[in-house]
Amino acid sequence: MRLISLRVRGLVSAAKQGLIDWIASKDADIVCLQDIRVREYKIIDDPRFCPPGLSPFYFEGDEEHRGGVAIWTRATPKAVMRGLGGYDVDLDGRYIQADFDTVSIVSVLPPSPWEPDSAAQRQAFMEALAVWMKKIRKKRRHFIFCGDFGIAHRTLDLEEWHKHNESPGFRREDRAWLDEILTQHGYLDAFREVSATEAAYSWFPDQQVFGLANPGGWRTDLQLVSAELKRSIQSAAYVSKRPFDDRAPLIVDYDLDLEPPES
Repeated sequence: MRLISLRVRGLVSAAKQGLIDWIASKDADIVCLQDIRVREYKIIDDPRFCPPGLSPFYFEGDEEHRGGVAIWTRATPKAVMRGLGGYDVDLDGRYIQADFDTVSIVSVLPPSPWEPDSAAQRQAFMEALAVWMKKIRKKRRHFIFCGDFGIAHRTLDLEEWHKHNESPGFRREDRAWLDEILTQHGYLDAFREVSATEAAYSWFPDQQVFGLANPGGWRTDLQLVSAELKRSIQSAAYVSKRPFDDRAPLIVDYDLDLEPPES
């Protein structure tokens, strides 16, 4: 199973930059997108906004030009869940989950820690997400969470880490959330399971975000997987030449089948 995850700054904009053809060329089985910023009814039946062979599922925000997540899949899910169940955390369309035979795939978009006035909203969402990720560990299925978590976990995940000790997303309290997910709740960072010491980045902010002339690249876009899937992770890489705005897609190959074999 090839799983591609990417934060786009609007699906329509990304499509104009060649997203659909690019995805089609990568032979993906499932694609998780975040920050799609579009109404579902405007794109659901338009082939310009989903590659052939993939079925799209969306969860849009209350405001058309804010948030929204998507899952495109070759296999038919048994169920699709939208939202975490609370109006405040679901307001911007930040969580969609597709359930298959033995695994669930999630596209998630937490509020970014560097966005103005996002602190309270981010705290509420991250608390709700952590509770949910802990709760589902009791289920008889595995999970893969794809998204921009807004956290550079280690100095290795920041190109200019020495400039960012006080930057949102790299502060101790920000990294503590991911520490807990990885050490106490039974999840793995898929990329780091394959490339433990490789410097790689998925986000390339401009100088306006942090007020720095050269803020450098950040690795904040992750695929967090149930620990039981450790041996299923075959390869993982960020696209070195980012084709879409300031983000690089993450491509992970898993030794998994989304559909059970025919009897």
